[in-house]
Amino acid sequence: MRKSLFFVFTFLFLNVFAFAQTAEDLIAKHIAAIGGEAAWKKVGSVKMEAKITSDAAAGMSIVWTMTAVRDKGARMDVAVMGMTQVAVVNGDKGWATNPFAGQTDPEPMTADQVKSMSDMSDVDGTYVGYKEKGYTVEYVGTEDVEGTETHKIKVKKSETKTEYSFLDPVTFYEIKNIQVETIDGKETKTESVFSDFKQQDGLTFPFSMQQTNPMMGNTTVTMTTITVNPTIDEKIFEMPAKK
Repeated sequence: MRKSLFFVFTFLFLNVFAFAQTAEDLIAKHIAAIGGEAAWKKVGSVKMEAKITSDAAAGMSIVWTMTAVRDKGARMDVAVMGMTQVAVVNGDKGWATNPFAGQTDPEPMTADQVKSMSDMSDVDGTYVGYKEKGYTVEYVGTEDVEGTETHKIKVKKSETKTEYSFLDPVTFYEIKNIQVETIDGKETKTESVFSDFKQQDGLTFPFSMQQTNPMMGNTTVTMTTITVNPTIDEKIFEMPAKK
């Protein structure tokens, strides 16, 4: 009887301990694994270049560039078939072009679209300084991600945006992320799986990302270059005059 009670107690204790691995503890390990908070806070700007393959554009060569200045602005360029789609957030405003839909002149973004894209100017990501950013986090247990029993953390960024982050239990890298947000009254869900982690200037980045979203379907993003603290002319964030 005592032995049975001991095993029951041990089982309950281990389960409580698993959940006692708080989101804060796991986030601290994650930040340390990708370079440390002090190093990330020294990042003032970043430029990423990648090649994309997409089910929605099979066989096409797609080049993606993202340029961001901390808490100021971010610009994303997607070039394919001799045309370039641009999306920019500049403070509390934003603009975009979409030549693939016949929109060659820049048009202002809606407030929700700006809010959604503003995360891109958060160059150190979700977790560094998350308390100061006003995010709430919650450890919600473990979940299998392609054979790895990951730690799952729920991050509430706002009333309209929630992320689910899946951390590898050994490396503490984020190997999957799910974003659920409401933009202009419509809920969207984007899933990303990260791999091929490499160091750049003492920081760790995933150089490969498999993504599923309602607009592009299944895509593979392969980083070709990541530059930390490049000099950026912030005029690239300004909306040009219509032609």
